[in-house]
Amino acid sequence: MIRVLVVDDSILMVKVISDIINSIPNFKVCATARSAKEAVNKFVEYKPDLVSLDFELPDHDGLWVLERIFEHRWVPVVMVSAHTREGAEVTLRCLELGAVDFITKPSGTISLDLNRGLFAEKLNQAIQAKFKPAKVTPPILAKTGRFYCVGIGSSTGGVRALMATIPYLPDDFPGAVMIVQHMPKEFTASFAERLNRSSKLKVSEARGGEEIREGQIFIAPGGFHMIVKNRRIQLTHDPPIWGVRPAIDCLLPGIADNFTHSAIGVILTGMGRDGSEGIKRIKEKGGRTIAEDPRTAFIGSMPQNAIKTGCIDYILPLGSVVKKIVELVSE
Repeated sequence: MIRVLVVDDSILMVKVISDIINSIPNFKVCATARSAKEAVNKFVEYKPDLVSLDFELPDHDGLWVLERIFEHRWVPVVMVSAHTREGAEVTLRCLELGAVDFITKPSGTISLDLNRGLFAEKLNQAIQAKFKPAKVTPPILAKTGRFYCVGIGSSTGGVRALMATIPYLPDDFPGAVMIVQHMPKEFTASFAERLNRSSKLKVSEARGGEEIREGQIFIAPGGFHMIVKNRRIQLTHDPPIWGVRPAIDCLLPGIADNFTHSAIGVILTGMGRDGSEGIKRIKEKGGRTIAEDPRTAFIGSMPQNAIKTGCIDYILPLGSVVKKIVELVSE
């Protein structure tokens, strides 16, 4: 039985969330807390296997709680986030620290319309997560005069994985990087800003119509597929692929077709198989491919499915991914 600590300042939301958790096979609420300090005390007392953690609490925010429970030990945490800019900022910081995933409250503090199916899915995924600190190997760039386009796909655990990759790219990187991270629009905009503050290259959320040039990093906005056509970015509202929009399998084929031998495809942590079809196209067009080692990934199924295609050139722990990208653009 997977024992869950539920943290939320609303009695009503504690009941809603507890009912969802208790309805999932093999899941059971072992304790609840309505403040940050109470949450830490209950965590120490009940030793839960998983935590559902609200962003907004009366005494401290969810980040404060996360920092203190991780001082004791790491456990999977799913954040329940406010649908606001402040909520996005704190949630992203929590994901960097090691929270597995998040779900938003669509109607504010008390959201009786919380997506029950999605929340149950995220909890089931979270319990499969594993946390291994990434020791990043610094890259050394040797410029060749050739332009490269790197497509990176990530999902659950991707915020942490991308923060261990993008900020380490050198300021004279000879190409562009395009990223699909599965998350809602309010969060992709905040995440782009957060990555930009930490990176030597300019990181921005794609708006559509941009020409792909050297030294640029684009993140697909939540709710839109990002595709490459005639070396420009197009955003589409086409139906989701593999249940997600943006989808990695919409990005990588365009990179492969437009940049052929100068295309690099990278699949990082995540649940599902998004990216596997795109990786095939990168390989068919003569590009190079990288997958995060599933054994060290937060969630290993997405890179594992990419590896199963037989089209992955390099399988690497997270901390070595950026070094390999820089090596490939130095050839």
